[in-house]
Amino acid sequence: MKKLAAQILLAGAAVASAGMFFVEASQKLAVEPAKTQAKKAFDGINQAYEKGDIDTMMSNIASDASLTIIGAEDGNYYVGYENVKNGLKKAAQLRAYKCQMTEQSVNVNKSSDVAWIAQKSDCTMAKSGKKVTMRSTAVEIKKDGKWLLIQAHHSLGTPEE
Repeated sequence: MKKLAAQILLAGAAVASAGMFFVEASQKLAVEPAKTQAKKAFDGINQAYEKGDIDTMMSNIASDASLTIIGAEDGNYYVGYENVKNGLKKAAQLRAYKCQMTEQSVNVNKSSDVAWIAQKSDCTMAKSGKKVTMRSTAVEIKKDGKWLLIQAHHSLGTPEE
């Protein structure tokens, strides 16, 4: 009887282990498309910024009171959708930088509804022509099936001489 009970316990453990394997595998399968979608949304914001296309940028940004964007220059700290929109309008009009992304990592949580992005770009300052590195971090949330930026922070390195 003890031997049969031990065999039943082992069989149950094997089934539970296999079940966990399939749950983890399905989560991993869900994460990869989410990473691709989150990356596409963030890249779309960057491309729209380069064109000065505020409407496209804002269509990929969460209309949320806690939305926060910290820009590269002193004083560029915007909270809330309308403040961010007005700040991005000013920044896009200036077009102070022309940037080319050089590194990017995108990570997504297991439930595939939050993504965080780290990006490094080589930029040229429009006025001086000096080269700088811009570092950006961002958080996106998936809302109604769409990835939307909820937080971003940009900082500049020292210009190359």
